[in-house]
Amino acid sequence: MSDVRKKVAYLKGLVDGMDLNPENKETRLLKEIVEVLEQMAEAIHDLHEDYEELEEYLESIDEDLYDLEDEVYAGDEDEYEEDEDEDEEDEEEEEDEGDYIEVECPKCHEIVCFDADVLDDEDVVEVTCPNCETVVFVNDEDEKASAIEEEPPDPKDTDDI
Repeated sequence: MSDVRKKVAYLKGLVDGMDLNPENKETRLLKEIVEVLEQMAEAIHDLHEDYEELEEYLESIDEDLYDLEDEVYAGDEDEYEEDEDEDEEDEEEEEDEGDYIEVECPKCHEIVCFDADVLDDEDVVEVTCPNCETVVFVNDEDEKASAIEEEPPDPKDTDDI
């Protein structure tokens, strides 16, 4: 960047040393051009200095961020491993909690699965087959007997026997 400033200063010196008539239009034009070049060279120099300052500032932020990442993540490695172990234990517990009951539908012989928590439900819950919509399970003893009595046997079912 200093090369541009030096070249503009050299041009200014050449124009000043040329014993040109100050009243001449070409002389005034030449001096104005050199002055504009001088201002442009100064502006470019200022921009370059600002750029270098920003570059240094960005590098210091980058170093600080790197140090911060080391502090935050370096201490968390053991905690991260512990969290992974806890997550695996939670998944195993969820699998154990996910008990379900399988019942064969008396009408279409499809296996119907439902949550075992239905057994503990105080309300009457009827589980129906998704294929034929036959009631395959009722969590209330009185309702079980009436549901089974209400369904007439399917003649197709007796063909298998």
